[in-house]
Amino acid sequence: MGIPDWMKEENEKAQKQADNGGRANAKAPHLVKQKSKQKNEVIVRSVKGLRIQKPLQMQFDELVFRQKQAGGMTGPELAEEAIRLLLKKYKVKPQC
Repeated sequence: MGIPDWMKEENEKAQKQADNGGRANAKAPHLVKQKSKQKNEVIVRSVKGLRIQKPLQMQFDELVFRQKQAGGMTGPELAEEAIRLLLKKYKVKPQC
């Protein structure tokens, strides 16, 4: 059984709107995708498996989640900040 005529018409209208960037209801709210922050430099990261206690892992995951919700730092950025603080505590100069 083929596609009904009314569905073909709706698909054609939807395709036309998508091609023109139009919307059926211009007053209705719509999702606007924000562009990501562009950085001038490319950060190369490597995978480093750390064995930490489960409660610390869960707290870290919760912190990452809250930061993502607030538009803050990502998990790798938070981990790098923590490592920098450790290096500072033990008086080792970070190389980046």
